[in-house]
Amino acid sequence: ASSKEISIYFQPVVATNMPIKPDSDYEWLETQESPKGLKWVDNQNELATRKLDSLPHTKSIQEKLVALSSTDVNRPSYWIAGNLFRLRKDSTNKHGLLEVSERQLDGSLGNWRLVLDIDELGREEGRELEFFEFDFQSRAFGPDASRLLVLLSDGGSDLVELRELDTKQGKFVRDGFRTGLGRIAVTWLDIDHVLINHNLNGSPTTAAGWGTTSYIWKRGIDLKEAKAVKEIPPTSALSLISSVGQTNSGRALITCAVDYSTLVYSIVSLDGTVEELDLPKKQSMSLPPKTTSKHVVAVLGEKATVCGREVPVGSVVAYNMVPDTPANERTSIVYVPELGEVNAYLFIDGIQASKTRVYLTMNKRQSERRLTLENDANEWRIIGSIETSIGSHAAATSGDPYSNETVVTKSGLLSPSTTWLERGKTKESLYTQPSVFNADAFQLSQKTTSSKDGTSIDYLVLSPKEPKHPHGEQPIMMIGYGAFGLSVSLSYLDMILGGISLVPWLESGGSLVIPFIRGGGERGEAWHQAARQEKRQNSYDDFTAVAETLVKDGMTTPKHIGVVGGSNGGLLAAVMGTQRPDLFGAIVSDVPLTDMLRYPLMGMGAAWIYEYGDPQDAEMAKVLRAYSPFHNIREGVQYPPFLVTVSTKDDRVGAGHARKLVARLKDAGASDVFLYEDRTGGHGVSDPFKNATLMARRVAFLIEFLQSTGSGA
Repeated sequence: ASSKEISIYFQPVVATNMPIKPDSDYEWLETQESPKGLKWVDNQNELATRKLDSLPHTKSIQEKLVALSSTDVNRPSYWIAGNLFRLRKDSTNKHGLLEVSERQLDGSLGNWRLVLDIDELGREEGRELEFFEFDFQSRAFGPDASRLLVLLSDGGSDLVELRELDTKQGKFVRDGFRTGLGRIAVTWLDIDHVLINHNLNGSPTTAAGWGTTSYIWKRGIDLKEAKAVKEIPPTSALSLISSVGQTNSGRALITCAVDYSTLVYSIVSLDGTVEELDLPKKQSMSLPPKTTSKHVVAVLGEKATVCGREVPVGSVVAYNMVPDTPANERTSIVYVPELGEVNAYLFIDGIQASKTRVYLTMNKRQSERRLTLENDANEWRIIGSIETSIGSHAAATSGDPYSNETVVTKSGLLSPSTTWLERGKTKESLYTQPSVFNADAFQLSQKTTSSKDGTSIDYLVLSPKEPKHPHGEQPIMMIGYGAFGLSVSLSYLDMILGGISLVPWLESGGSLVIPFIRGGGERGEAWHQAARQEKRQNSYDDFTAVAETLVKDGMTTPKHIGVVGGSNGGLLAAVMGTQRPDLFGAIVSDVPLTDMLRYPLMGMGAAWIYEYGDPQDAEMAKVLRAYSPFHNIREGVQYPPFLVTVSTKDDRVGAGHARKLVARLKDAGASDVFLYEDRTGGHGVSDPFKNATLMARRVAFLIEFLQSTGSGA
């Protein structure tokens, strides 16, 4: 592109007109199940499907996704808790088959046996049930996992119901532990007692809807009669319940997240006594908390003095929970990162624990190594260090609290996943993902540009070696996140990248660009803090700088660049489309936040004030309004096409954000703006294995408006 063209591209958009309607005129759209709102949604869905289903590529892409979902490409989830479990999904079992591989006499894995068919259960009950995977090990009892506290959601909602499953019989326990739908966290104390946190029966809650009180619930008594043992302040973000390593220990762990940076741990014993742990409270979030059979393990969110030694942010420390341990032996330092080294995937799988070991995946600007550490006489030492090949990511995804067996997965953008069980010095293969596109036809490169304030921003470019589109008109899908210290996963066909829906995009000649923007975890906690609250605009400036660089380097033009993002990434996409409509050719905003002045009033937004800021604070309200997509839509601006997707069952962010964004864009006269709201699916509605139709529409939309062959380009 010439310098004259570039100057035209990058003229800032200035809109002085006031919004066509006042903000309050859209608040009725926030009530997700209201008849009036659902009628409006039905009309929007009809308009969207009529257009998107008529696009030339929609049908063939849907057929492609259905064919791909019939292969073994959907990677199972694995958990090791004495026995090895997996949740396997395919085209006929979209919600999963829970299976167990019981041990042979020599300790090796046996055949897989069905424990629970989620789809069949849903058909029996006339509901679309989802198996809630989070913290599986805290809900599996004892070294043989003979009982499992199953959490099931209805339609993908974050509200779950509890049932007790006999994994030997494959049947729910008659008169076992069971609740209605709510926000529930639970673990075992012993076979007849569980520690539970809930918001049922009028129990007090935080502003985000999590219960403030944890209870010891004895088998056979009504939940209303359970013994309250610990209460957290109602101003807290949330309260979590998890095991302390082994679920038959008679003890459990309560984590009070005061906010997403301040964590307070307490040990609850079967007799109801509660002990708060003396650990530094400023921590980087890693959920669920990691514990060995003796230690609670934490990652420092700021520098601190531990064991008389000042250690930097990102250091890993442990607290010895064994009763009667001398006070001077309670706390230990597990690992201090080298200069420039961070745990980029801390929020996802960067830290794990087994009976006596801790596993870390550490990064230095995309170079990675996997560490194994073990405690010996209150000292932690590295007993294993394995380098990960460039462009790949490897991590322990599950550790056995009754042994030191671990499940490990390795993957890369161009390298299918492999998963294995490490048992002593042996590796037992569990899963090898099939290759479903020709990786040899693509090239992966890492590049760097400068943000508005001069900060260096890395980004990855995945492109065809032999372009199918004219020079300088390469269609590009940009995907980012940039919040909560969460890094964009680089695994093969990861869900944050669209899963198998990425295949038809790449095969159409499209490129993928992933900017590592501030707010994420790619360079550690400082990178996260650099785009929190009043610094949020840094994240958007970083993303914008990468897009501008793609144009300046002659790779493409703005009308061929699309932005795709979900959740906070959906907010990012919506900001790009409203803040820099001149720079992008299409926007896909999935399950987004868009009204940053009312986000604490929708879903569980009140839990995220630490990340975004409190709109009730006058100065912070100015910061939020400055980038809030809903508040920055004006008449007379030419906006790029928008596809906004959400589920009526999304009670994490709330469907109101998506609805209000689309309504105001249309009221402002924007064309090619589409809302599709599925009735089910929850916050994970855009799953190509379960929702091939929706994801086919997404890819067809991008091809239509970004590629030279599309009529909209």
